Amino acid sequence: MPRVNGIWYRKDTGWWMVTLAGKKIRLVEGRQNRTQAERKFHELKAVTPQAPDQTSARAADIIEAFLNWSENHLSPETHRNLRWYGEMFAEHSGYVLASALKPFHLTQWIEEKNWGPTTERNARRSIFRAFNWACEQGMLASNPLKGMKCPRANIRQRAMTDTEFRELLKHSDKDFKLLLFSLRETGARPKEVRTLKWNFVQPDRWVLPIHKTSQKTGRPRVIYLTCAMQKLMNVLRRQAQSEFVFLNSRNQPWTVNAIRLRIMRIKQKTNLAKDVCAYLLRHAWGTNAILNGVDPVTVATCMGHTSLEMISKVYVHLADKHEHLQQAMEKASPRASARRPPSAKRSVA
Repeated sequence: MPRVNGIWYRKDTGWWMVTLAGKKIRLVEGRQNRTQAERKFHELKAVTPQAPDQTSARAADIIEAFLNWSENHLSPETHRNLRWYGEMFAEHSGYVLASALKPFHLTQWIEEKNWGPTTERNARRSIFRAFNWACEQGMLASNPLKGMKCPRANIRQRAMTDTEFRELLKHSDKDFKLLLFSLRETGARPKEVRTLKWNFVQPDRWVLPIHKTSQKTGRPRVIYLTCAMQKLMNVLRRQAQSEFVFLNSRNQPWTVNAIRLRIMRIKQKTNLAKDVCAYLLRHAWGTNAILNGVDPVTVATCMGHTSLEMISKVYVHLADKHEHLQQAMEKASPRASARRPPSAKRSVA
């Protein structure tokens, strides 16, 4: 007959014991310490995982179930981000009943982190997604975080300058230079370049079956290659030592953290601005395309956007191009012969 789920005293060892999840756990030593053993038993019960579909399920139980699902159904990078936020929040507010969770608990957690608006937005959306998934699976009747407001993400409102690009190249080894050059030459997202595999490379293009908008469009992402990139692909293919195209000095594919740290180290020993990052190379490509007369629809297609909204909002960095605006003002003004300014000399009384 199974033991009743309560504490019991084991004479041969002198310890108060309890059986939880099929395991015998020592609580407190000494028969006289029953009260202390009972208190520890209740503490253990509070942290013992509950079935996520039970009314006793805590926030941590929902998050754990969601992360188990995301590991098998989402990309490794997406799962890693969800796990990073999910595990931190579970440590902070995981004991709260899932049904009793409120946006206040997220706010309380986030205020301890001193994050910027973009990171805060990602954190709130990640936790909200976990509880939305729980509703879809019938674990919860409704999302307890419904109605929660998220701050707007900071949009990088500039492109990397030629000077900044040359400075990055100057302090990079050959492998990192190849990565930076390819980002600037293609306008691709950093993830698309660092995870590129040879079976996605054709003579004049990259064809990526899985990408940021693949679920929305149902089509592969096609990145057409310039002559310089086609030549680079031919050279790298002859030297290929992996299924991945771009490798670091250890012949391993680049990770998002490795790129971030590499640029951070370069910024520490140069005068590069604090906001310089790999993604600004994509912004530079989009901005230069607009300035060189490529129509917005074509720019959006080449950059893998599903609408023109991002082109007008992000990539048209004309305000930063003072020379371009100066030339536009000259073109918009009347002919030179009719543009003689009035005399600024004051008449003598």
